[in-house]
Parts: sequence; structure tokens; C-alpha cells
Amino acid sequence: MKLYRDENNDPRASAGEELAILADFLESDVQDDKEAAVELLQFLERKHGERTANAYTVSFDDKFVTITALEGGDQSQQISRNIFFQAVEAWIVFIGD
Repeated sequence: MKLYRDENNDPRASAGEELAILADFLESDVQDDKEAAVELLQFLERKHGERTANAYTVSFDDKFVTITALEGGDQSQQISRNIFFQAVEAWIVFIGD
């Protein structure tokens, strides 16, 4: 996954098909909000749960995270908790203070 800032200095993420929805989730739902990203990681410390934000619902169990678009039909992606956790941690470092 490539993390970068666009011409307006907004945080962006791009990724191949296997992580495309995760990249869009970071851009649209976490955005430039470090506190929200940290809260998301704390929420993941539970074994199971679900959280709905701007454009996606994130549900998770002890092995996988599923990101589902609130609109747009069947846009959904299941990834391991570890990959999701690492991506959010990288996003936190990227957006900084």
C-alpha cells in the first residue's frame, strides 16, 4: 500500500485490488484524524465487534476484519486482523500529529 499526500495535502492511500477497499476506508473513514485511528486500534483489541463510520462498516472476529461499503452494492473485503492492524498503524505514523 502506498501512502501519500495529494495536492491539497490530504492523506491518500493506493493499493492493488487485494487491499483497495482498505485503502479507501483509510482515506474516507479515518482521514487525517490520528485520534480516530488510535481509537480504532483500541476497538480492535476486543475479540469481536462492528463499527460503522462515514462510508464503511468494519466488522471483525478473532481472525479477520471485513470492510463493507455502506453504499455501492457488494463492495466488501476480508483481510486478516494482522494486516488491518499494520495498515492502521502505518496510517497513524503517516498522518503524524
